[in-house]
Formats: sequence, structure tokens, C-alpha cells
Amino acid sequence: MTSTKAVLLTLGLCLGPAAALAEQSPARAALKQNCTGDYMEYCSAYAPGGPEVEACFKANLKKLSPGCSAAITAYKQEQRATKRVSEAR
Repeated sequence: MTSTKAVLLTLGLCLGPAAALAEQSPARAALKQNCTGDYMEYCSAYAPGGPEVEACFKANLKKLSPGCSAAITAYKQEQRATKRVSEAR
């Protein structure tokens, strides 16, 4: 497997099984695009999709690239908005 395919597979798994089945949102696409390098640099020792990856990103928040930090913020905002909409139904 090429390293590019491995990175894409890893990032897909980092977002969890539901993400793989769901239609990709713009925030999720930005997360993948902007955080691949940060994942490989700081968190690739952890199994994709596990809570360890999220904890690793939190622990390294100040080291993350500006693009990745912004993508994480946008993704979290989208998740909160989606949760509020689904709870209102």
C-alpha cells in the first residue's frame, strides 16, 4: 500500500465508522485535508479511530498547524450544530 493510501485510510478511520458511511461534509473534508500532516507527525503512533487520537490532538493543540487548528474548530462547530438540529426533532 502506498503511503498516500495509508494516510487516507488512517484519516478515514480516525473519524470513526459513522464518518465513513456518512456523506462527507465540507468541514470533514477540510479536517482531512488540513490535518493529515499533523496526524502523521504527532499522533500516528495511535490506532486510527480510537479516543487516543483525539487525546493526542488535544495534547498537541499548540503544535498543530494553523490550518489544522481552524479545521478542528470548524468541524466541532458543525458537530454541535448537527447535534442541536437532531435533538430538536
